Amino acid sequence: MKLTYKQTEKKPENSFLARQDRMPCIEQDWHFHKELELIYFIKSTGTRYVGNSIGNFGPGELYLIGSNVPHLFRNDREYYADKLESEAVDLVVVKFDPDFLGTGFKDLTEAKKLLTLFQVANKGIKFSKAAAYLVHNHILGLVGNQGLSSIVGLLNILDILSISENYTTLCLEAISNTFSQNEKDRMARIISYLNENFENKIELDEVAAIACMTPNAFCRYFKKRTHKSFTQYLNEIRLRHACKLLIEGEMQVATICFQSGFNTLTNFNRQFKALMKITPSEYMEKYNQREEVV
Repeated sequence: MKLTYKQTEKKPENSFLARQDRMPCIEQDWHFHKELELIYFIKSTGTRYVGNSIGNFGPGELYLIGSNVPHLFRNDREYYADKLESEAVDLVVVKFDPDFLGTGFKDLTEAKKLLTLFQVANKGIKFSKAAAYLVHNHILGLVGNQGLSSIVGLLNILDILSISENYTTLCLEAISNTFSQNEKDRMARIISYLNENFENKIELDEVAAIACMTPNAFCRYFKKRTHKSFTQYLNEIRLRHACKLLIEGEMQVATICFQSGFNTLTNFNRQFKALMKITPSEYMEKYNQREEVV
């Protein structure tokens, strides 16, 4: 997996791109692009990597990713099996340049909240499901729309989101992609290795070797680039996978612990509570209660 720059996908005659993708699984690399990107998941689950943030994603979730912010949405492993529903993934992607209405538009008094939204998007934004519900029909209406009404539709969506306070930022600080090409390739190799091997024991030495560094140099490098220690970042990948298994409710907590790459149940419980603020058993119970209500 490499960190790649994606050229614009919009047609020359259009000012932005809006499309609906229905497919068996999401096939993409860790990437970035100049355009801001709205991603609305109608049907899909998996793990998201936005800047230095790691988390799960699911149906009904809406994200806004800022210009040049590295990101990857990867489905759960079962999506990549041979026999899978042809439309297991259903999502809408909207990509637009920060100045898609001209350089002077953001200077207008009426556009101040929109400019703030674009700046916050450099941390990655996850909107609440209530906010996503408000723009659900508007986002679907963009797909296939043409002419001035399509621009009005996008502005309507951005206006609703710019005044919404129902969102969380994914990173603690704004992310700008200023890596050299060698750094991009190195970070991509590291993240790819962790994503593919987190269930197994991973030694610091082997990851440092992938980065062509000594362990001490690697630890300093990784902390500088992600603002997280290597152990913290790896534990977050493991814990997000554990969250998925706990929600599914098909395994015991101890089994989930070991299948997520932890060696002891004590350490798993401690790390889980530190990140999620509740124990694994409480997390599982919370989602079971939610399903019973539904």
